[in-house]
Amino acid sequence: IEVNMLRKTFILFTILGFLPQLTIGDDSLQVYYEERTPYAVTNETGQVSGLTATPTANAFHESDIDFVWKKMPFKRQLQTIKYNKKKACGIGWFKKPEREEFAIFSEPIYQDMPSITLSKQGNTSVAKHENAESILKDKSLKLLVKDGFSYGRYIDVLIEKHNPDRVVAVGSSNLQMLQMILSGRADYFFVSEEEAEEIITSAGYSLQDFQRQRYTDMPPGNKRYIACSQRVTDEIVDRLNNVIK
Repeated sequence: IEVNMLRKTFILFTILGFLPQLTIGDDSLQVYYEERTPYAVTNETGQVSGLTATPTANAFHESDIDFVWKKMPFKRQLQTIKYNKKKACGIGWFKKPEREEFAIFSEPIYQDMPSITLSKQGNTSVAKHENAESILKDKSLKLLVKDGFSYGRYIDVLIEKHNPDRVVAVGSSNLQMLQMILSGRADYFFVSEEEAEEIITSAGYSLQDFQRQRYTDMPPGNKRYIACSQRVTDEIVDRLNNVIK
């Protein structure tokens, strides 16, 4: 009898151990976003919208695919999707060969305007450069980059090629990055043109505090995608793509 009781108890605990995986809602598709004006912004009622958030929500709704928004720093998104920890997608990603090895990419949901640089007003060492390759070759300047971010293929390749002096911002907000520029800890950083004005004004600064500089060699803006973990089926991605197209 004791043996049978032990066996029943073991079976019961085994079943209970798997119950959390079967709980309603655990299989919901999570859609990750990082609060970033003007791409993804949460309003006072909790709704998420923006240049990448809105077309993403529309694609899921029109495809009749249930999802839940989840705010998450980009570096954590990258790790979660790379190691296939969740049935999840991240929005607004750039497509890179190394990312295509672990993520399933949708059709593009948005295309940026060409990238520019932001620097402190009056920084003539930055202002004298007319193209991106020239400024990245200038070893006297410090480039501010956000840890784990891609700046699009053209800029990423130039950074790797010329290896400029870099200051890496780990988990920094746009406000902190602007403060680093104004304090002289770094000279400039790359940003899409439509984002530049938004991050300056939303941080409470005047547009006159910063230089916004275009470059003659800058290609058309980068395309942004929905990137999903391998737990998301091809059927779901195909449904999204049919709507996005």
